[in-house]
Amino acid sequence: LTAILALLVLSGHSFAGEANGQMAATGARMPVSVTSDKMEAISNENLVTFRGNVVATEDFTLCSDELLIRYSETHDVKEIEASGNVRIFKDDKTSTSDKAVYDRVERKIILTGRPQVKQCTDTIKGDRITVFLDEDNAIIEGDKGGRVKAVIMPEKKCSQPAQEKATSEEARCKGPR
Repeated sequence: LTAILALLVLSGHSFAGEANGQMAATGARMPVSVTSDKMEAISNENLVTFRGNVVATEDFTLCSDELLIRYSETHDVKEIEASGNVRIFKDDKTSTSDKAVYDRVERKIILTGRPQVKQCTDTIKGDRITVFLDEDNAIIEGDKGGRVKAVIMPEKKCSQPAQEKATSEEARCKGPR
Protein backbone atom coordinates (compact mmCIF):
# COMPACT_ATOMS: atom_id res chain seq x y z
CA LEU A 1 0.00 0.00 0.00
CA THR A 2 2.90 2.34 0.69
CA ALA A 3 4.08 1.96 -2.91
CA ILE A 4 0.63 2.92 -4.18
CA LEU A 5 0.42 5.96 -1.91
CA ALA A 6 3.86 7.00 -3.15
CA LEU A 7 2.53 6.62 -6.69
CA LEU A 8 -0.25 9.08 -5.98
CA VAL A 9 2.13 11.60 -4.51
CA LEU A 10 4.69 11.25 -7.30
CA SER A 11 2.10 11.47 -10.04
CA GLY A 12 0.51 14.57 -8.57
CA HIS A 13 3.62 16.20 -7.15
CA SER A 14 5.34 16.71 -10.48
CA PHE A 15 2.22 18.25 -11.97
CA ALA A 16 1.64 20.41 -8.92
CA GLY A 17 5.25 21.52 -8.74
CA GLU A 18 5.15 22.86 -12.26
CA ALA A 19 1.82 24.50 -11.78
CA ASN A 20 3.00 26.74 -8.97
CA GLY A 21 6.43 27.42 -10.41
CA GLN A 22 8.48 25.26 -8.06
CA MET A 23 11.92 24.13 -9.09
CA ALA A 24 12.51 20.58 -10.26
CA ALA A 25 14.93 18.34 -8.38
CA THR A 26 17.70 19.46 -10.73
CA GLY A 27 17.19 23.09 -9.75
CA ALA A 28 15.92 24.04 -13.22
CA ARG A 29 12.34 24.81 -14.11
CA MET A 30 10.68 22.07 -16.11
CA PRO A 31 8.61 23.32 -19.03
CA VAL A 32 5.13 21.97 -19.56
CA SER A 33 4.05 21.23 -23.09
CA VAL A 34 0.32 21.07 -23.80
CA THR A 35 -1.10 19.97 -27.13
CA SER A 36 -4.76 19.71 -28.04
CA ASP A 37 -7.16 20.09 -30.93
CA LYS A 38 -8.36 23.46 -29.64
CA MET A 39 -7.36 26.10 -27.08
CA GLU A 40 -9.51 28.94 -25.78
CA ALA A 41 -8.38 31.74 -23.45
CA ILE A 42 -10.98 33.82 -21.64
CA SER A 43 -9.00 36.67 -20.08
CA ASN A 44 -11.83 38.30 -18.14
CA GLU A 45 -12.53 34.92 -16.45
CA ASN A 46 -8.83 34.06 -15.88
CA LEU A 47 -9.38 30.75 -17.66
CA VAL A 48 -7.61 28.78 -20.38
CA THR A 49 -9.30 25.68 -21.79
CA PHE A 50 -7.71 22.96 -23.92
CA ARG A 51 -10.09 20.56 -25.71
CA GLY A 52 -9.72 17.41 -27.73
CA ASN A 53 -6.90 14.88 -27.38
CA VAL A 54 -5.19 16.91 -24.66
CA VAL A 55 -1.65 15.84 -23.81
CA ALA A 56 0.31 17.69 -21.13
CA THR A 57 3.91 16.57 -20.57
CA GLU A 58 6.65 17.45 -18.12
CA ASP A 59 8.45 14.59 -16.35
CA PHE A 60 5.06 12.83 -16.51
CA THR A 61 2.25 12.67 -19.04
CA LEU A 62 -1.32 13.78 -18.36
CA CYS A 63 -3.96 12.94 -20.96
CA SER A 64 -7.59 14.04 -21.01
CA ASP A 65 -10.41 15.17 -23.26
CA GLU A 66 -10.39 18.62 -21.66
CA LEU A 67 -8.00 20.59 -19.44
CA LEU A 68 -8.90 23.85 -17.68
CA ILE A 69 -6.38 26.13 -16.02
CA ARG A 70 -7.86 28.71 -13.66
CA TYR A 71 -5.83 31.73 -12.56
CA SER A 72 -6.21 34.07 -9.59
CA GLU A 73 -6.59 37.83 -10.02
CA THR A 74 -2.78 38.06 -9.69
CA HIS A 75 -2.42 35.54 -12.58
CA ASP A 76 -1.08 32.74 -10.36
CA VAL A 77 -2.34 29.27 -11.16
CA LYS A 78 -5.19 28.60 -8.74
CA GLU A 79 -6.61 25.32 -10.03
CA ILE A 80 -6.02 22.80 -12.80
CA GLU A 81 -8.85 20.51 -13.81
CA ALA A 82 -8.65 17.61 -16.24
CA SER A 83 -11.82 15.83 -17.34
CA GLY A 84 -12.87 13.05 -19.65
CA ASN A 85 -10.76 9.91 -19.86
CA VAL A 86 -8.07 11.28 -17.51
CA ARG A 87 -4.80 9.33 -17.41
CA ILE A 88 -1.57 10.27 -15.65
CA PHE A 89 1.60 8.31 -16.50
CA LYS A 90 4.89 8.42 -14.63
CA ASP A 91 7.38 5.58 -15.06
CA ASP A 92 5.54 2.39 -14.03
CA LYS A 93 2.72 4.33 -12.36
CA THR A 94 -0.69 5.08 -13.86
CA SER A 95 -3.64 6.99 -12.40
CA THR A 96 -6.99 7.04 -14.19
CA SER A 97 -10.28 8.77 -13.50
CA ASP A 98 -13.04 10.72 -15.19
CA LYS A 99 -11.88 13.92 -13.46
CA ALA A 100 -8.78 15.20 -11.64
CA VAL A 101 -8.68 18.56 -9.84
CA TYR A 102 -5.51 20.11 -8.44
CA ASP A 103 -6.20 22.77 -5.77
CA ARG A 104 -3.09 24.92 -5.49
CA VAL A 105 -4.11 26.68 -2.27
CA GLU A 106 -4.64 23.43 -0.34
CA ARG A 107 -1.99 21.55 -2.39
CA LYS A 108 -4.18 18.53 -3.05
CA ILE A 109 -5.35 16.52 -6.04
CA ILE A 110 -8.80 14.95 -6.06
CA LEU A 111 -9.54 12.08 -8.47
CA THR A 112 -13.23 11.25 -9.02
CA GLY A 113 -15.29 9.26 -11.46
CA ARG A 114 -14.01 5.67 -11.31
CA PRO A 115 -10.59 6.65 -9.91
CA GLN A 116 -7.93 3.98 -9.96
CA VAL A 117 -4.22 4.01 -9.25
CA LYS A 118 -1.83 1.29 -10.42
CA GLN A 119 1.82 0.74 -9.70
CA CYS A 120 3.34 -2.38 -11.18
CA THR A 121 0.76 -5.06 -10.31
CA ASP A 122 -0.80 -3.25 -7.30
CA THR A 123 -4.12 -1.44 -7.70
CA ILE A 124 -6.36 0.74 -5.53
CA LYS A 125 -9.91 1.84 -6.34
CA GLY A 126 -12.50 3.95 -4.60
CA ASP A 127 -15.11 6.55 -5.41
CA ARG A 128 -12.78 9.44 -4.50
CA ILE A 129 -9.02 9.52 -4.09
CA THR A 130 -7.53 12.63 -2.47
CA VAL A 131 -3.78 13.19 -2.46
CA PHE A 132 -2.27 15.74 -0.05
CA LEU A 133 1.01 16.74 -1.64
CA ASP A 134 2.75 18.45 1.28
CA GLU A 135 1.84 15.79 3.84
CA ASP A 136 2.73 12.85 1.56
CA ASN A 137 -0.68 11.33 2.40
CA ALA A 138 -3.71 10.07 0.51
CA ILE A 139 -7.29 9.20 1.41
CA ILE A 140 -9.24 6.64 -0.58
CA GLU A 141 -12.99 6.86 0.04
CA GLY A 142 -16.11 4.94 -0.89
CA ASP A 143 -19.21 7.00 -1.65
CA LYS A 144 -22.46 6.57 0.31
CA GLY A 145 -21.51 3.24 1.80
CA GLY A 146 -19.37 2.20 -1.15
CA ARG A 147 -16.27 0.17 -0.54
CA VAL A 148 -12.59 0.78 -1.18
CA LYS A 149 -10.63 -1.95 -2.93
CA ALA A 150 -6.87 -2.56 -2.85
CA VAL A 151 -5.07 -5.42 -4.55
CA ILE A 152 -1.49 -5.79 -3.30
CA MET A 153 0.41 -8.48 -5.15
CA PRO A 154 3.11 -10.49 -3.33
CA GLU A 155 5.49 -10.28 -6.30
CA LYS A 156 5.96 -6.94 -8.00
CA LYS A 157 6.22 -7.20 -11.76
CA CYS A 158 7.26 -3.71 -12.74
CA SER A 159 9.29 -4.26 -15.85
CA GLN A 160 7.89 -2.76 -19.01
CA PRO A 161 8.65 -4.19 -22.42
CA ALA A 162 11.33 -2.18 -24.24
CA GLN A 163 8.81 -1.29 -26.93
CA GLU A 164 6.42 0.28 -24.41
CA LYS A 165 9.21 2.38 -22.88
CA ALA A 166 10.03 3.76 -26.31
CA THR A 167 6.40 4.70 -26.99
CA SER A 168 5.86 8.42 -27.50
CA GLU A 169 3.88 10.36 -24.90
CA GLU A 170 1.02 11.04 -27.31
CA ALA A 171 0.88 7.35 -28.29
CA ARG A 172 0.51 6.41 -24.61
CA CYS A 173 -2.47 8.75 -24.43
CA LYS A 174 -4.18 7.05 -27.36
CA GLY A 175 -4.01 3.65 -25.63
CA PRO A 176 -6.87 2.13 -23.66
CA ARG A 177 -7.81 3.48 -20.26
